[in-house]
Amino acid sequence: MMSLLLIGGCSKPSETIIKEDTPAVSPNNPSSIAFGPFSIKMSKEEIISRMGKPTSEEEKDDLTEIFYMGEKGPNATFLVGKNGLVKATWYPSVYDGKAAIPKTKEDIEKNYTGKYTTEKVDCYKTATCTNYMVKQDGTKIEITLDWEDKIIDRVILE
Repeated sequence: MMSLLLIGGCSKPSETIIKEDTPAVSPNNPSSIAFGPFSIKMSKEEIISRMGKPTSEEEKDDLTEIFYMGEKGPNATFLVGKNGLVKATWYPSVYDGKAAIPKTKEDIEKNYTGKYTTEKVDCYKTATCTNYMVKQDGTKIEITLDWEDKIIDRVILE
């Protein structure tokens, strides 16, 4: 089935059939759409308990931005409001945090079987990458693979 979804040269998204009542979830959080153990509306304390002490935090109006920097570069950024997590961005290719998160194409296919759409997008200056989208109840996860189509380069949960 994946070979049908990843036909080279396609510029249109490939659709998979998702039953209306079937949630798109990670095995770590069966009650809502999630990326690893993270889901929208998590509290700042829950995020820190899973990620560890942040590299830095910055207050902006009613939001707190929590940054994690690893030895190889930025690991993750979390934007938290009064009602919990609003947006999170990860860079799994350089992630060295303690939380277990998907890092490879196989992890996406295992965790979100039949619950995503794909499209080819421009990335790096001259390459195209596969972009996976998982959407449910106003929440979405956008997962972009590296140019070799093997490891996750960036994830946005919002």
